[in-house]
Amino acid sequence: MRPSPLLLEQLSTARFTMNRAAPSVGIGERRSSSKGVGIEFAEHRPYRTGDDVRHLDPRVLARLGESYVRQYFVDRQLPVYVLLDGSRSMLAGSPQKYEVAAQVAQVMGFIGLAAGDRVQVGFSGDGAFRWSQPLQGPARSDLLFSWFDGLKPGGQADFGRDIERAARDMGKAAYVIVVSDWWDEGIVRALEQLDGQGHEVIGVQIAAPEEIDPSSVGTGSMLLVDDETGDELETVLDEAVLADYRTALAEFQRDLRQRLVRRGGQFFALSSAIDMKRFFLRDLRAAGVLL
Repeated sequence: MRPSPLLLEQLSTARFTMNRAAPSVGIGERRSSSKGVGIEFAEHRPYRTGDDVRHLDPRVLARLGESYVRQYFVDRQLPVYVLLDGSRSMLAGSPQKYEVAAQVAQVMGFIGLAAGDRVQVGFSGDGAFRWSQPLQGPARSDLLFSWFDGLKPGGQADFGRDIERAARDMGKAAYVIVVSDWWDEGIVRALEQLDGQGHEVIGVQIAAPEEIDPSSVGTGSMLLVDDETGDELETVLDEAVLADYRTALAEFQRDLRQRLVRRGGQFFALSSAIDMKRFFLRDLRAAGVLL
C-alpha cells in the first residue's frame, strides 16, 4: 500500500533537521563543512602548489603581495538511511504492524527525496537483508514506492544483526531511521555500533494495540507464542500481571528514548492504529524532527 498522495503533497517542502548527522555526499542543498568550488564565499587560505590559479584572489595579492585562494561553501546531500523490520513478529496485530511500518518508511524516504537528500532503504525479512539503490530527488519517489512493492516480510530474520551489517555500508554521521516493533534485543545492541559511527538515529516503534494494552485479549489462563521463535509460554493474565507488563513496557520505551536523545536522536512509540497524518504533520514537527 502506497502513502496518501495528499499527505505526500503536504510534506513536499518538509526536511529533516540535523543534530549529529552531516551532509557529506554528492552535490545537494545543505550547507556542509567542506570548502571548495561553490557559489557562496567562505574564506581565504594560502595558495599551495597544485591549486587552480583561477581561484587566486588578485585583490589580496595586490594588497599583501601574497597569493591566497578564495574558497566557497560546498552544498551537499544528507545521507538518509531507512531501516525497515520485516521479521515475522511484524506480521502480527490488527492493523498489521508491517503494513503500517512500511507506510512510515515510505513517507520517511519521500521526505528525504523531496528535500534533495540521498535516500537508501534497507529491509530485513524473509531470511535476508537487502538494500534499495541510492535515490536522489523527488522524481525518484515512484521508484522508491515500487521497490517496497517487491518486499516479502516474514520468515526467519535477525533485525539487530542486519542493522550491524548495514552499518558497514553507511559511512559516518548519517541520518538513520529505524522502523520496527523493537522487540528484538539485538536492535539495542546495534545502537552501540550506530553510535560509534556518529549516526543520528530516529527510532520508530510500531506496536499492535493488543501489545500496548493486553487487556483487550481478555484475562485468565493464556498460551503465549513467540512470533519469531515459536516458543510457547503458559501464563495467567490478571490485573497484577497486566500492571507489571505496562510498567515494564513504559520503562523499556523510556530507556530507549533517553538513550537516543542523549545521542542527538529521537524515539517515537506508536500504535499500528496510528493517525499517519497527525504523526507526520504534527508530532514530528513538534519534536523538531521536521521543518
